[in-house]
Amino acid sequence: MKNEKEISIDQFTDAEKTLVDAKVKALTLKKGHVPTKKEEKEILKEAKRIVMKDRVVKETTKAVIAKKPRKPANAKESEVKEFNWTASLRKNPRALKSQ
Repeated sequence: MKNEKEISIDQFTDAEKTLVDAKVKALTLKKGHVPTKKEEKEILKEAKRIVMKDRVVKETTKAVIAKKPRKPANAKESEVKEFNWTASLRKNPRALKSQ
């Protein structure tokens, strides 16, 4: 038997609390019978886990989107995939004068 920590309802926003209630109702209807107290606790635990999982997925996708790519001039050597000499010369016209 797994020993999992139960997620506190205080960790959810009001919108997420309504989602938890909706998930509980959906899971209860899925059972097809009136659940016992033990089954009710398991259903509530499962609903909280599902909503928290969705929340974590949303937060991680936001973090990935917020990350800005570096300009090629500021990039590290390991981040540079290809180098364009003509673009480099256009950016620094003094390099053409020395030739």
